Formats: sequence, structure tokens, C-alpha cells
Amino acid sequence: MNRSHLAGDAAGSHNAIVDVAGVSVGYVDIRTPDLHTGLTAVVPYPASVEERKLFIGRFSIDGGDAMSGLGVAEDFGTFSSPIVLAPTPVVGRVYESLIRHSLGRDTGLSTVAGWPPVVVGIDDTAVNDPALVRKVLTHAHADEALASAGNAVPTGNAGVGGGLQAFGYKGGIGTASRRAGEYALGVLTAVNGGRELHWAGRVLPVGEGAGGPQTFAAVVATDAPLIPRQLERLAGRTALGLARTGLWNPHTREGLVLAFSTTGIIQEPDAPVRMVGEERLYSLFAAGAAAAEAAVVDALLAAETVGDLKAMPQTDWLKEEDG
Repeated sequence: MNRSHLAGDAAGSHNAIVDVAGVSVGYVDIRTPDLHTGLTAVVPYPASVEERKLFIGRFSIDGGDAMSGLGVAEDFGTFSSPIVLAPTPVVGRVYESLIRHSLGRDTGLSTVAGWPPVVVGIDDTAVNDPALVRKVLTHAHADEALASAGNAVPTGNAGVGGGLQAFGYKGGIGTASRRAGEYALGVLTAVNGGRELHWAGRVLPVGEGAGGPQTFAAVVATDAPLIPRQLERLAGRTALGLARTGLWNPHTREGLVLAFSTTGIIQEPDAPVRMVGEERLYSLFAAGAAAAEAAVVDALLAAETVGDLKAMPQTDWLKEEDG
């Protein structure tokens, strides 16, 4: 697939969330004749780092609070766990898997070594029977998703994207990145929902498969030193990019945008908290919205037909041809 038209002049080398140094993405596909699902994990720092916590902020849309670890994220504005996007019926099981993962790092389950786990539930019932998802997905699948984390970001049907629908067509996982001065910013989005796709000033009507769950989630990573309040604002501005595409719309049931900084906390005793000034935030806000918008279209371009849920037609204005 040609993703060059989604990059813009300020995209990173991968045009993906992994353009933020230290961030990686893992996944696992679960495929049977009756099941197209999986897990997608955003790993915020290398597995070799024993202790690390990062600042985080969130923006919830229409009550989109379907995440674990919310209390610590709200009270302290920090997290130290991978962020796993999982089908809603197995959020609890993946949570348990991440506890096992954290205990392997620190038997005390400290907030600098993976506690509390961060799991975001995605409703993939447009394609999958929730009872079957719960029966088939195991702890071993979560382990595999984490172990596979690297700089190649699988999009479209990969991971949790296997069962997603969007704009009446097959949805999935999309990613993009942008530069904001010396800082990098990347977005990974579970594209699930939407009624009309808005792109490049045009509108594509809803497909025949409309009517699935109108829910979505996005993860924003940046190496700009931001504190939790600034990250909350960045998450909200990033959501505007989702709204520009029509993913966030009046029919949305719920959505969630998480934003984290890899540099806001220095892991040294008595080191000061770092933060950018207000005058520099606008370029980050614009980068977040632009990357989110591109990530939605990236997911649609990469998605493949599953059953009766067709891949979106690659119209000339949606996809530029090579050359």
C-alpha cells in the first residue's frame, strides 16, 4: 500500500507512532473460521528498562471511560504499563495477563514497573461473537502481543483491528506521525464507527455494512515534555482530527483518546519535571489532529474484507497511485 500521501511534509520516517523514540507496537492475530480478532499493544518504553513511569492524559467522548488503570491515571497523571487495545469481553483477562507481566518485573506491583495495567476495551461485535472471543483468547495471546513489540506497526486487520468496522466498511488499526519543531508525535487509532468519511474536502457516503458499534480509541505518543494537564488538552485536540474525518460524530456511542509523554518525567532522583511553554503547545495540538486524521484513512486503506464486511473502495481521491 502506498502511504506517502498520508505522510505530509512533517511526518517521521515510519509515519507511525514508533517515530517517537522508545515506543514500539506489538500484536497478535486470532483467526478461526468464525473469529477475526486479536490484541494490539503500544509499549511506551523498551522492555529492558526496569523502572519507568510516564505522564498521561485522556479525553473521553460520550462517556468513553472503558479503560483499566483509570484511577492512577486520574489521581497521579502517570502510568508505567503497556497500553493494550483488546476486545471488550476479554478486558479482564488481558488485565490479569498484564499483572502477571508486571509481577515478573516487580513483585511489589509498583507504579514504576507496570502497575496498574492499562487495557482499553474495543467493541468488535460487528464481526465477532463476544462469547466466542471470551472462550478463545488466552493469557498466551497477551504474552505474544507484548513479546512481538517492535518498530513495524501492523495496520488494517492486524491485532484488534480484525473485527472492526468503520463507515459501513471494514475498519481496523491505523497510524501516522508528525513533527512539531524538534518534537515527534505519533498516533495509533482503532478505527471503529463513523457514518460518512470526510477527507480532502470530500464526503464518501456510508457503506452497506453500516450499523455496527460506534466506538473507537486512539493512543497519542510524543517526546515533547508535557505534564498531565497538557496531555489532557493534547488528547482533546487530537480528537478534533478524528472528528474532521467523521469518525467522531453525533452517532458515536463512546470514544477514548490517551496521550502520553516519554520525556516529562526524568528518571533521576530530585530531577525537575520538564514541560514546554504554552506558546509551543499549538504546534503539538495541530500535529496531533493531523496525525489522527491520517491514521483513520491509513486504517481504511490497509483493511481487508472479512465476510460480508467489505473493504472500502480505493477511490482516486482516497488513494494516490504510485508514480
